[in-house]
Amino acid sequence: AAPQTKKPAVVRIDIDARNVVNWNGKPLADRAALQAQLQAAHQQDPQPELHIKAHAKAKYEAVAGVLTAAQREGLTKIGVVGTEQFAAP
Repeated sequence: AAPQTKKPAVVRIDIDARNVVNWNGKPLADRAALQAQLQAAHQQDPQPELHIKAHAKAKYEAVAGVLTAAQREGLTKIGVVGTEQFAAP
């Protein structure tokens, strides 16, 4: 029998207008909580896909911080959803 290829899970990371990071709808207390979630995600096989969506009022730094942290943990399947608000004026 052919080995079953598992489809990677999708993790929704939402950054709200107050720059609070939500992991699958649950607000994370701080950066350490985000780090812990990213580390756990990195251990999964296959690695989940991270879909990062930022509120229009979220600071770009908050979004960049999540991206940087995810890459530092070795997560590679990262998609940013709805980045049009960062387009040049």
